[in-house]
Amino acid sequence: MNNATRLTNLEVTGDLEVKGKNILSGLTENTYKVTSTDATAAASTAPTKAEFDAVVTLANEIKADYNKLLKQLCTGSDT
Repeated sequence: MNNATRLTNLEVTGDLEVKGKNILSGLTENTYKVTSTDATAAASTAPTKAEFDAVVTLANEIKADYNKLLKQLCTGSDT
């Protein structure tokens, strides 16, 4: 038997807390904004080192911001 609680159409009108910490404290649109240059299609069938590096930078930034956001949501702190 699944003992999970399912919430539908949850509206938070006050603080949203996890383990006593306000998980939305200090959270703004720019907190986890990805700022790396957008990846573009390679100019030919073989990407240049610069094209490849741009994609790696973008992927790494998205991963870091995702993990930071996940920690914020689970613990209330991204540090």
